Amino acid sequence: MKLLPWLGLVLLGASALASADYEAGLAEYQRGHYASAIHEWRTAAERGDGASQFALGMMFERGEGVSADQAEAYKWYRLAADNGEVQAQARLAQLFMRGEIEGKGPADAVEWLEKAAEANDVAAQFQLGLMYLEGDGVDEDPTLAARWFELAAEAGHIPSQNNIGSLYESGLGVEQSFTRAFEWYDRAAKQNDPFAQNNLGAMYARGRGVDRNHAWAVFWFANAARGGNELALDNIKVSREHLEQKRVAANRINIRAGNGTDYERIAQLERGTTVYVLGSSDGWSQIHFDSDQGPMLGWVSNTLIE
Repeated sequence: MKLLPWLGLVLLGASALASADYEAGLAEYQRGHYASAIHEWRTAAERGDGASQFALGMMFERGEGVSADQAEAYKWYRLAADNGEVQAQARLAQLFMRGEIEGKGPADAVEWLEKAAEANDVAAQFQLGLMYLEGDGVDEDPTLAARWFELAAEAGHIPSQNNIGSLYESGLGVEQSFTRAFEWYDRAAKQNDPFAQNNLGAMYARGRGVDRNHAWAVFWFANAARGGNELALDNIKVSREHLEQKRVAANRINIRAGNGTDYERIAQLERGTTVYVLGSSDGWSQIHFDSDQGPMLGWVSNTLIE
């Protein structure tokens, strides 16, 4: 099982309750007129507009249109956060977690993360899940970790889908359920998460939450490996030994992206190359093979392997 770290990201965008001055500032910002944007945002921020306060904080943090000033950025972020601006709450938590504000750390981040998480900020929910799982800034509490991961996962947050899958597989913080673990890994894996793809492959290889199927295991391990998951490189070697092995029977053959010559050629293999057969359809076999680019999957006519 593999859990992912927090990857927080704050984007500059319009708030649903933003003032006209905020919108005017955003238009100026998008034109690259930073000084004009700051003028519009400061006018609204001084009247208490949270979106404009957050935008000013970003400008001071980035040094856009003004000299970078962390203290000034913190001032505006804090005002925006107190005004209920979710992006500002999440940004304050990031700064505290990274130790970028003197005297502040993970324990100080929890208050703002909880506010943002309760407002359905999925990155904040994910981070709270990690903190409660690891006891970072809070007392370790796997049950709360699972709660926050599952909320974010239900909202479509892919790393949280992988992580709640890991908790269901291990039974940490939730009642163990291989079926639920498989379902969450499957959702994340189909969205190209390499950690979930590796975990899903392991479920197939072990027969957890699903009938054991080494062909599907190899399929997901290959995808995970190509996505950069190094554990999958070892896992694929174990599962593929359970598959039928064949060799290329012609001097050179084309490997296709699908079961037909109309599909794109993705590789060429020389006579004698070992391939592992995942399954067959309409006279074609889906195969796994090694290449300079790593583990590969493709299709080949059954007449060209033996």
